[in-house]
Amino acid sequence: MNLHRLFLIFCICCLLWACPGGIFSSIDGNFIDKIIPLTEFNSEFDDYNSTLPMNKSGEGFLVFSSKRDKKDYFNLVSFPVKVDNNDERNPIATSIIGYGSDYISSHNFVPSYIAKTSGNHNVLGPYVLTNNNLLTYGNSQKNQFLYYADDSTGNLDIKVIYQKNNETIGPVNVDFLNSTKDDAYPFISQLGDKIYFCSNRDGNFDIYEATVGDKNNTNNKTNITQQITQPLESKIEKMSVLCSQFDDKCPFLSYNILVFTSNRAGGFGGYDIYYSIQKGEKWSEPNNAGSRINTEYDEYRPVIIGQNSFNFPLMIFSSNRKGGKGGFDLYMTGLIKSY
Repeated sequence: MNLHRLFLIFCICCLLWACPGGIFSSIDGNFIDKIIPLTEFNSEFDDYNSTLPMNKSGEGFLVFSSKRDKKDYFNLVSFPVKVDNNDERNPIATSIIGYGSDYISSHNFVPSYIAKTSGNHNVLGPYVLTNNNLLTYGNSQKNQFLYYADDSTGNLDIKVIYQKNNETIGPVNVDFLNSTKDDAYPFISQLGDKIYFCSNRDGNFDIYEATVGDKNNTNNKTNITQQITQPLESKIEKMSVLCSQFDDKCPFLSYNILVFTSNRAGGFGGYDIYYSIQKGEKWSEPNNAGSRINTEYDEYRPVIIGQNSFNFPLMIFSSNRKGGKGGFDLYMTGLIKSY
């Protein structure tokens, strides 16, 4: 093959890579440094504590706590959404996707699960989990989970609704995570071997890591449902490097970045967003996300979305800063410029 032909092939590949919609085009998008209010979803009431599981096309279900229905209590609401990383004016919207999407159709359990959580109590920290979020060790079982915490018995308890043998189970308490105090905001690792949550069982709210196991030695497969709901083995440890003498809450992990919120000393006021980066088996000292994101008001429950779709941590968080529709509103921004 001569040099001219090689050069021609190289040029064609570059065009395919660069052209919008080209077969090699990236959907990573440009880093978002603006703080973008999710206007389509915010209301005059408090809206916070979101989660957004997505596929690589940016389709998903935005689930969050809101007082728009119960007024005196946070209950869960959900919207089918699509993230358009080329439109900073409206980067996430319901208007460009409907329930006809294949991905949304596969997540049609979300509204029915949410209906089971509703009541005259607060429902916080939703986390939706499916086969798309888990490495299931070759197990083809259909996995559908909704984790959350509510205070229907007085203290916050972590609960789950899930699918087992085509039957919906729950809500049930995740007993091995709960204590006699407040326990909330669970996050499950992709392998299903770690569960992160926060609790004030020792006084202030701290962040904990539960290591769980449920290996079936007969066929060397893991029963992922049992492992993350009623594991045969579990070990819970406080993540001391992340914790302070103040309240540290709402852990959420994406790849090697753990984000959380804290009202510790040295911040910008109220609750601030912090992040820690894992290197090997160790976590770095927490980094304040800075004045671009944090304010004198409260920044709360950060979640990172779409690590397979973006080359930077795209974050949704809630804040009661001025300029919103009322109370806490949801916002989106980039956390740092790359993973």
